[in-house]
Amino acid sequence: MSGKPKIAVTMGDPNGIGPEVCIRAFYDGFFEEIYDIVFIGSEAVLQRANGEFGKGGHLSIIDPTDFSLEDIEEGVRSEKAGRASVVCIEKAVAMALAGEVDAIVTAPISKRSIHMAGSTYPGHTEMLMDLTGSENVVMLFEGTRFRVAPVTIHVPLREVPDMITEESVYVTVSISARELKKRFGVEDPKIVVCGLNPHAGESGSFGNEEQEHIIPALERARAEGISVEGPLPADTLFYDALRGKWDLVVAMYHDQGFVPFKMLSFDTGVNVTLGLPILRTSPDHGTAFDIAWKGAARPESMIQAIKVAMEICDIR
Repeated sequence: MSGKPKIAVTMGDPNGIGPEVCIRAFYDGFFEEIYDIVFIGSEAVLQRANGEFGKGGHLSIIDPTDFSLEDIEEGVRSEKAGRASVVCIEKAVAMALAGEVDAIVTAPISKRSIHMAGSTYPGHTEMLMDLTGSENVVMLFEGTRFRVAPVTIHVPLREVPDMITEESVYVTVSISARELKKRFGVEDPKIVVCGLNPHAGESGSFGNEEQEHIIPALERARAEGISVEGPLPADTLFYDALRGKWDLVVAMYHDQGFVPFKMLSFDTGVNVTLGLPILRTSPDHGTAFDIAWKGAARPESMIQAIKVAMEICDIR
């Protein structure tokens, strides 16, 4: 591609805060000067948001939906909104795979709405994995204080122990190490891995997942030259992570890593999907149906998602 790098921004669920944070982020002040921003979404919805929350200026919009203003149900999960969310993601991914855009930034979708529309994906990450034909991906959250990547993502807590295997831990660590070099420019990534059990199992006293699965995975990674520590107790390692000891924390499950992350970086956290052949970022919040179309949504996380995409484009 030539000229200014191009970033596709999907509108997210039109009944949520996606359109508002997209527009507020666009008018943050400098994006349009150095990057081409193209919105993927309902033109009617985005123009309404442009009028209510923006400056009414020109927007570059590609509309693959059949979603109209009359279809908006503010703060409501609906089949139409779910279908519109999915087709926007499909279009953005197709453009990225074809080299028509350098990165995609996705506004939040409602898992319930896309399921009402017939989608079986648990969320964005699994959808992107399938649409790009990727075998393994990692959901990394980039924040102003530290980075976190979980081994398991959108699964019930009772199923997590069975999904903690030598292979799943190794894949998460190895993809993260590779992508930290490639996308973030970290020459020698330093990674720390949480234990699954209290006190990281206390040598088998509180569980054996560490000894049977996590430690062998880390030994395998170290044999390949990856700098990785652990498994360490999750209740203490974030103290050192906050002080910059490591480039990435690998958690065993969703809330183990994202509770401390979002407590410190809720407005500035960014989700980066590693392991894809395309670059994708997103804000770390949801659809916030309770404040949808009320002018109360804060765009900081969306702004950061676009900035991180830009920075990775520059590094790449």
